[in-house]
Amino acid sequence: MPETAPEELPKNRFRVDLAWNYASLIVLGISGITLNVVIGLYYDSATLGVFNQVFAAYIFFSMLASGGLNFSVLRVIAEHADDRNHCVSVLCGALVPAAILSSAVAVLFWWSADSIAAWLDSEAVADGIRAASVGLFFFAFNKVLLAAVNGLRRMRAFAVYQALRYVLLLIGLLLAVGFDVPGPWLAAVFSFAEAILFAVLAVEISTQVAWWRGGDWRLWARRHFSFGIKSVLSGILLELNSRVDILMLGYFLDDSEVGIYSYAALFAEGFFQLLVVLRNNYNPVLARHLSSGRLRELELLIRHGRNRTWLAVAVAGIVAILAYPLALDILTNKPAFQASLYPFAILIGGIIVAAGYLPFQNTLSMANLPGWHSIFMLLVVAFNIIANAILIPDFGIRGAAGATACAFIVSVLLLRLMARRLVGLRI
Repeated sequence: MPETAPEELPKNRFRVDLAWNYASLIVLGISGITLNVVIGLYYDSATLGVFNQVFAAYIFFSMLASGGLNFSVLRVIAEHADDRNHCVSVLCGALVPAAILSSAVAVLFWWSADSIAAWLDSEAVADGIRAASVGLFFFAFNKVLLAAVNGLRRMRAFAVYQALRYVLLLIGLLLAVGFDVPGPWLAAVFSFAEAILFAVLAVEISTQVAWWRGGDWRLWARRHFSFGIKSVLSGILLELNSRVDILMLGYFLDDSEVGIYSYAALFAEGFFQLLVVLRNNYNPVLARHLSSGRLRELELLIRHGRNRTWLAVAVAGIVAILAYPLALDILTNKPAFQASLYPFAILIGGIIVAAGYLPFQNTLSMANLPGWHSIFMLLVVAFNIIANAILIPDFGIRGAAGATACAFIVSVLLLRLMARRLVGLRI
């Protein structure tokens, strides 16, 4: 994959950036797995199911809170990363609306706790949502700050902060266990982690961009808001798409079944992060190529990266499926979780088939077509919801996995079609 780096990005730097981000992924994976293992060991599968349902709702509301501003910040700063004076107004123009939006949605999240819990038929979910509400403000704000770090191509710092989030979540959970925090209130770890990460990111950004000298920040606030209005749906749907299976299972099945499936979803999501790392590194590259009209060069870059990604992910996927039963034996002492093996294999199969194109999933957004990117994600999520609704009643957790795997494949077909028709990009 490093050989596909664009002309303005030295190959060695691209390799080093990837290495740092994959090292971050290892930390993230270990922390994420440990998080679920600790909950499984000290609590039960129902508590784990509640925790993951709260997390799904938390992610959904965070997209509303960031309002698509993070996508606008990433795109514009990537295009002007070498002009820090320009970045000052761009960033300041995003921070003001971000603070307002994240505050309002955090209050809405708290207020909606009982309604969400009633829909999921789990009173414990309401307590979890209230415990995580403070964290929602910081999480949404942190998305904008991390987008700025990404756009500036400070990928090593980006890697460290991504890993730090999960390390802090794990530390928060261990403290919760030590203080005998009741299961439904474990979601308070989100508030703990995001508040600390916010403080760290505030220092990071302030050393790179003098955002307080905002200048014409009002102009950029309007531009970010306009972009965000068109792209916010895509952000919501992107995260919702990764939680559709959990939410649909919560509707059709009990918390225990959701908890068992959560193991498969957790490991599959960890595997998917291999592609998210590439996507994060390619996003600024896409923005620069598309803004300068270098489509043919970008096509070659994508094709080369696509083929290498397919090969690497196929090998890694087969290894992951074979190793999964052993991982379950090591990580949990509850036989019920063995039922997550087949859903895991199905999810990995879908990721393998779609792998070549998943790092370039933000092509439409980086091409300054946020509205069309939202339509793209809407079609993918609609398919995912319908497929889950059809398959879960008859096939349970395996049906949820099958529906989600098919959604990955459908997203590739749509991306290729829309990139060609709307951007003139043949991928």
